[in-house]
Amino acid sequence: MDTFSSLSQFVDLLRQAPSFDLESQAAAKQRNIQLTKPAGALGRMEELAIWYAAWRGDARASISHPEVLIFAGNHGVTAQGISAFPAEVTKQMVLNFQAGGAAINQLSACFGAKLQVHGLELDRPTRDFTQGPAMEEDEFLLALQTGWNAVSRSEERR
Repeated sequence: MDTFSSLSQFVDLLRQAPSFDLESQAAAKQRNIQLTKPAGALGRMEELAIWYAAWRGDARASISHPEVLIFAGNHGVTAQGISAFPAEVTKQMVLNFQAGGAAINQLSACFGAKLQVHGLELDRPTRDFTQGPAMEEDEFLLALQTGWNAVSRSEERR
């Protein structure tokens, strides 16, 4: 598995990512037009399907092993009273997800999707971004690495 310890190394990894296949993108757009449905009826899902087809290099790309990844954290801006829930609720929500008691658990099960829940430093919120940077670079890299490592590589193209 590729790793990185700096933002420049992460950017280098991104540069190695597969490029879009414009032919697959065009074919997926054409196929979308031919489907029996009003144009745009599926909203953003249509855009995502075309993007995914281009990224996978297959106009009829499918997801055989779906995964749902949830990353939960607390942010310092909650001190401004703008969040729907206080920071204390985040840990309870993560525990509920892990116990199978949330709507996302049922949706994941309906589609045979593997669900992963990652609590990120729940006892240590980021700083209030209205007062300065929310994270230092090393904190950001740790969060980014958690996400990078959570993604299954079994369905990679090429």
